[in-house]
Amino acid sequence: MDIDALEMLEFDKIKAMLAGYTQSSLGRELVEGLLPMTQVAAVEASLRETSEARALMAGGAGVPLHGLADVRELVRRADRGAVLAPGDLLKVVDCLRGSRTLKRYMGGKRHVAPCLSRYAEAIVELQAIEERVYAGIDGGRVADTANDRLAKVRRELRVVEDRIQSKLQAYLSSSQYRDVLQESYISLKDGRHVLPVKASHRHRVDGLVIGASGSGMTVFVEPAAVRRLSNELQALRAEEEAEEYQVLLILSGLVAADAGAMLANLEILAQYDFALAKGKLSLAMEARAVAMRPDGAIQIVQGRHPLLRSPVPLNLALGRRYRTLVITGPNTGGKTVALKTVGLLTLMAQAGLHVPAGEGTELAVFTEVLADIGDHQSIAQSLSTFSSHMGRIADILRRVNGDCLVLLDEVGTGTDPAEGAALAAASLEAIHAAGALTLATTHYSDLKRLADVHAGFINGCMEFDRDTLQPLFSMIVGEAGSSHALCIAERLGVGQDVLEAARRHLREGPHPPAPIPAAKAPEEPAACALPAHPPDPAQAAPEAGLPWQVGDVVRILTTGHRGVVAELADARGELVVFARGRRVKVNHKRLRLLVKAADAYPEGYDLGVALYTWPDRKLMRDMGRKHVAGRHRVITEGEDR
Repeated sequence: MDIDALEMLEFDKIKAMLAGYTQSSLGRELVEGLLPMTQVAAVEASLRETSEARALMAGGAGVPLHGLADVRELVRRADRGAVLAPGDLLKVVDCLRGSRTLKRYMGGKRHVAPCLSRYAEAIVELQAIEERVYAGIDGGRVADTANDRLAKVRRELRVVEDRIQSKLQAYLSSSQYRDVLQESYISLKDGRHVLPVKASHRHRVDGLVIGASGSGMTVFVEPAAVRRLSNELQALRAEEEAEEYQVLLILSGLVAADAGAMLANLEILAQYDFALAKGKLSLAMEARAVAMRPDGAIQIVQGRHPLLRSPVPLNLALGRRYRTLVITGPNTGGKTVALKTVGLLTLMAQAGLHVPAGEGTELAVFTEVLADIGDHQSIAQSLSTFSSHMGRIADILRRVNGDCLVLLDEVGTGTDPAEGAALAAASLEAIHAAGALTLATTHYSDLKRLADVHAGFINGCMEFDRDTLQPLFSMIVGEAGSSHALCIAERLGVGQDVLEAARRHLREGPHPPAPIPAAKAPEEPAACALPAHPPDPAQAAPEAGLPWQVGDVVRILTTGHRGVVAELADARGELVVFARGRRVKVNHKRLRLLVKAADAYPEGYDLGVALYTWPDRKLMRDMGRKHVAGRHRVITEGEDR
């Protein structure tokens, strides 16, 4: 799987979320190594694991994973002959007890989680080792009862320690030594019991100086009366240590004898930790398992980007009749989010994770997910935005095949628009010819027209609220959209003279500026009133060289919308087209004939139904009977209402 695509689609953030639900470093290691799988059987098996883990936790009781810790190195050390410390032995047998508990718990869950239950059947129970260690270790130290000799030595130690304490307490309570002692307490220095004596009175206490304070004002003296007892205590402690070592040696040997089984148990516990984390993530995301289609097609129902706080659900079907979707729409309208949603949900499913989507969602298993999303400009490598994008696309073109999902954001940008659009179109055609499933976003009008000339291409657009200038983030498949640049510019205060010039450029292309006329009184602009009756196609004659008839069904090439010719061309070659509920002026060069009027309607059909909205038809009837204040105007192509 392409590492760059994983980074662009932020798959690592999903893994970080998943790791947060693990209980041990064993499970986290599996998360760190998680990559999307490319075999359908493996993907489906992992999805079943996730579904079963979620079902196990649905009741809220949770699956017992007690004592789960990474003790692999401790087991290996014992296997190499090392003697483990008491605390380490407890960690090992805590894992043994946890694996035994899990096995018995899962034995009763075969009806809920048959796959996960089978994993537990492979756990080796080592209860005898558990019992030996728990009997031999008490509170992090070797227990008195670990063997008889150790118990006897510790009894003798306690007797000697009591005798030492008794003799030293006699010094502390004696009035003879009250002015000799710096403090009234017994201290330990180098494992020997001592009294804090004023340095100036050292000669008054018979004994051996073991140490002194930093200031030199106090010396620590082991009285001669306890020295013999202290020597006896040291000998007993050495004997105690030897007996403890023998106990730990035996217990470590038990671990070494079954090291292989213990390591295998730990691998199973890691799989459970990983699977349960997947189930917890599914619950947290309100996600679900999805069917994996064998034909490379996808259908996303109410799909939500898992890293967004309040994502707008995405509905999308691609790969059956159409394999290339060209998405258009305004900036910040959600085009890139749509690409990332499709890509990330695909990667999650192929990694065996549930996806946040609605019932009916189906995804496919791709051998590669290839993407060019974001700006990969590199100062260090002297790469411009365009160079970085084209380098990425060149790599995609080398690797693409019919088992790939390709995601291209703002394809062809960063250079001359004409050349960029041409390169983008050629790249999309080549990727489509390779059989890949492709989603691409663009602002280029030329790319919207690919759906008109290529089978298997389809347009999509992101909805936009013209009144509020707010993107709606929802996609309409099958319809080309607009960047709404002029609408946004007008709402942001760009002057009407500039906007009119921009619309003229859209209609006619660049032209010399008009001469500045002499100043005169302003005239009221002429308005285009609705005719009293719909034009009669039989009486209409096309302009010379323009084969149009009123009623012809056409496509507006700049927007991709279908419409009906409502008025024939004027001297400038502009027709009025009724499209999407309004009448729009369009230059004849920007129209493509789809169906001639003669073939489009049955005999006697009222063209007014096709050419006017119901309010317009009512207005025309009223105008035929009486004066009506106000006039309707025809919108020039590209103009906002």
